[in-house]
Amino acid sequence: MNKAPDAFAALALQVSCHAINRIESIETVRLQMRGTIDYLASLIHGSIGFVKSFSGLETKLVVLPEYFLTGFPMGESIKTWAQRACIAPNGAEYEKLAAISQDNRLFLSGNVYELDENFPEIYFQTSFILAPNGDTVLRYRRLISMYSPTPHDFLDRYVNIYGEESLFPVATTEIGNLAAVASEEILFPEITRALALRGAEIICHSSSEVGSP
Repeated sequence: MNKAPDAFAALALQVSCHAINRIESIETVRLQMRGTIDYLASLIHGSIGFVKSFSGLETKLVVLPEYFLTGFPMGESIKTWAQRACIAPNGAEYEKLAAISQDNRLFLSGNVYELDENFPEIYFQTSFILAPNGDTVLRYRRLISMYSPTPHDFLDRYVNIYGEESLFPVATTEIGNLAAVASEEILFPEITRALALRGAEIICHSSSEVGSP
């Protein structure tokens, strides 16, 4: 097992959300998404420089908030939201996010609406963790969600394809064992308990919660 570093900085980065709901053109939606990622790249680079100059610590982990790329559905059908707002696991948006990890040599976590070729015409709300080499080391599909399908809706098929460990994934990395949880799922202790029992040491919590710090 890799030994985690003695000390490093982790940045929970809150950013403005540029919702895509009222944009009619799907191509314009894609352009806005990529523009958002370009903005994040600049913001993250500047932020980790600030952290280094004042604390002396290297930033090894950045966690982005929920909905940072698109906002959330407001009445759109599942099929419509899948076509407009969701990204592919091997798509251009993930490639640009992976470049942020690589360029800054850090782990990058966030939450997006994601397509899955094994479940066409729906989407999952997915928390991801990208490694410094750009690889996706964790993909957690939200288990409790108001606005999206979840693995529970297709549990037998989902587990048959991805295995039981995919429901509560934990990634072993050089900065510790990482897991993720989305938004108000933090209020359900069973989820974080299950992750901790599987060895999670750091839980990346992407949330859009506005009711508390």
